[in-house]
Amino acid sequence: MFQRGYWTIGRFRGAQIKAHWSILLGAFVFAHFRLSPGFFLAFPCLILVHELGHAYLAARLGHEVIGIEATGLGGECQWSGNASPFEEALIAWGGVLAQLLLFVATQLWLWLLPEPTTAFGWEVANAFTHTNLYLIAVNLLPIPPLDGARAWSLFAAWKDRGPKNLPYGTWRDHSANAQRAWFDQLRGKGKPRKSTREDVRVGVKDEAWVEEGPLDAKSQAAIDQLLRKVTGIGRGPKDRDPER
Repeated sequence: MFQRGYWTIGRFRGAQIKAHWSILLGAFVFAHFRLSPGFFLAFPCLILVHELGHAYLAARLGHEVIGIEATGLGGECQWSGNASPFEEALIAWGGVLAQLLLFVATQLWLWLLPEPTTAFGWEVANAFTHTNLYLIAVNLLPIPPLDGARAWSLFAAWKDRGPKNLPYGTWRDHSANAQRAWFDQLRGKGKPRKSTREDVRVGVKDEAWVEEGPLDAKSQAAIDQLLRKVTGIGRGPKDRDPER
């Protein structure tokens, strides 16, 4: 996002986690231009939690996390991989889901433990609750480049879940049959799919395919005669073709 002014503050599975100095400026704006030390500490943590949520789901789905950045304009999780539309939408949800976990944890802290007794503690709590919910609502707006632009496609992309490591753009060609088998297996029914010529050729059995039994004597004699005619094996002079 920016070229310079970053500090490396950690790593996630080898990927650098970096914060830009402008994150403090962003915190100052969200604090309504007031000096709030607790908020200045909590706001960058909130942005990093969001980006780590994206990174966690990307890694769990088998993709490579390249870097995580937090800036005054928000954050960015850089990852690479041949993700399906469903996986891309799921990763887009990772940020707000991580924020929701932080919100629940903060609310439990306020309900079950003694309330903060200092302004610093209340500023942290305010960042992790009110500011947190505000950023969740903004991020879920279906407007690029916000997460909502892709996150809400999760439901439409559900049917396009498919096997991994396929060339990008071929998910619709593979996911239907793959997910039908997956769904049948999940339900435990194991209902066979319709038979095709390819199924019969490779020996896949289902309702439309009948396994062959032993041949009767007449059929076997016809096959033997055909083989003798083609190969010439087992034929005497009288059996030879006139043109030969």
